[in-house]
Amino acid sequence: MAIKVFIVDDESLARDELIYLLQSIGEIEVVGEANNGEQALEKIAEINPEVIFLDIQMPDMDGLTLAKKLHEAKNKAIIVFATAYDQHAVKAFEVNAIDYLLKPFDQERVERTVQRIKERLKQNNPVHENISQLIDQVIKEKQISTKGVSKLAVQGEDGVILLNPNEIVYAFRESRDVVIKTMDKTYPSRYTLQVLEEKLASYPFFRTHRSYLVNLHFIQEMVPWFNGAYNLILNDKQGSKVPVSRQYVKELRDILEL
Repeated sequence: MAIKVFIVDDESLARDELIYLLQSIGEIEVVGEANNGEQALEKIAEINPEVIFLDIQMPDMDGLTLAKKLHEAKNKAIIVFATAYDQHAVKAFEVNAIDYLLKPFDQERVERTVQRIKERLKQNNPVHENISQLIDQVIKEKQISTKGVSKLAVQGEDGVILLNPNEIVYAFRESRDVVIKTMDKTYPSRYTLQVLEEKLASYPFFRTHRSYLVNLHFIQEMVPWFNGAYNLILNDKQGSKVPVSRQYVKELRDILEL
């Protein structure tokens, strides 16, 4: 019988990629998906999946908060965190996570996670594997797969271009694609916005909106928009406007010392 899986991630491309990898393994039935915590709580209560793949970094309600709410609701689903970040590793395993997948997803790593899930489901009284070993594994894989970048590969008209991250003004999600904007050009990206944020973590980039990642060095002006939100005016050639969601305003003002 197929294992019933539910996926929670605010990035549609990340959900699609994980669904593809899981279905290619077999014996997995993806019974639902959600792009935010509130939606997930409602659907999970109705569907009652056996396994939940859960992103940590989401707006409004993050994955750890959602996991705690599920635990409080006596939900017994196995939780696997799937994220581009590892700083929450210890907390992840405190809320009944069996494993931790790092983005971008790797087929072999997903297969190992599925095997671990199968072994856990066979147990009459499931118990955690050694937590410290899991955390060590997370850190090791993170160091291998997501080292800081000095150049970012993007697709140009005549081939691959290596961009200096300091030249990037902002990146944004457009439909199912992520686009990178420099002073005078735009480039398609193969990364999700969340993975791009992780790769640029050592540079002054800030997530102003679920669909925008901005280089703070290019901010020229921050102006009120409506209902507590703001717009950033950037000093590229187009004087681009980038939205700042209400949930990010305070942190951005603190960073900019406004």
